[in-house]
Amino acid sequence: MVSTVERLGAVSNLVHGFIYFAPQAIERYGDLGLTGRQQYFAGRAAAMGPVGPGLVVATFYNFNPEVVHAAIPAAWNVAEPTAVQQQRFAAAGDVLRAACPDADLAGIGRAVELAQAMVDGVGDEGKPLAAANRSIAMPDDPVLRLWQLVTIIREWRGDAHVAALGAASVTGLEALVMHAAMGKVPAKVLRATRAWSEDAWQHTIGGLHERGLVEADGNFTSQGEQFRSDIEAATNNASQRLVDAIGDDATLELIDLLEPIRTGLLDSRVFSKPLGGTG
Repeated sequence: MVSTVERLGAVSNLVHGFIYFAPQAIERYGDLGLTGRQQYFAGRAAAMGPVGPGLVVATFYNFNPEVVHAAIPAAWNVAEPTAVQQQRFAAAGDVLRAACPDADLAGIGRAVELAQAMVDGVGDEGKPLAAANRSIAMPDDPVLRLWQLVTIIREWRGDAHVAALGAASVTGLEALVMHAAMGKVPAKVLRATRAWSEDAWQHTIGGLHERGLVEADGNFTSQGEQFRSDIEAATNNASQRLVDAIGDDATLELIDLLEPIRTGLLDSRVFSKPLGGTG
């Protein structure tokens, strides 16, 4: 049975994550002069301000540092973070209005209330991306306000997952190889979107194989499956604080209120192509 904290993670990841695939975002960022991978890295990092590539590598975790350094800080010479954040909100609004034209405003209002209480009920210690997104001014539009609150929730769990990976001595590329071993996303997609070479990928498989975590072909060993499961359990355990902030019943209500948005986004096919070649 899927736990409430896992369900919250899944729905918040999807309701937030369309921004990395939407052609509306490509257009909005393009209006600022941002191109290629600048759009993804600047768009997601904008809430942190004009940060350097090192902080982006650290917080995004599994990207080849070379492509981060190629995009950041050059992106800030093209567009200031505040302008990028404004276009990110504009793009999110474009997508949500198109995907969910019949959104129940009463339901949106209640979802905002619950999500705000959840966000207010947790601190951001060790949660840099969640803290950065909490620090920016909330949009007045209730739909966008809900989206930004879901973004904070999503990044909060993501920060917790990064901490769990670090505690398990897993590098960013090792995390990708193990993600591929789960069989949900093809290895070639993960490798390409995070800009890792085939040589680096195979070398990492070799290292994990020596640790007994994957077979020589990159598939999990039983030890590796348990190792990855333990990391996910640690992530869920840390993220339980989000659920506890408002209680299980209220969290389930929030998930139910987000479901029509999730369905509208999936039906819109917005997830067809990752932004700037990344996702």
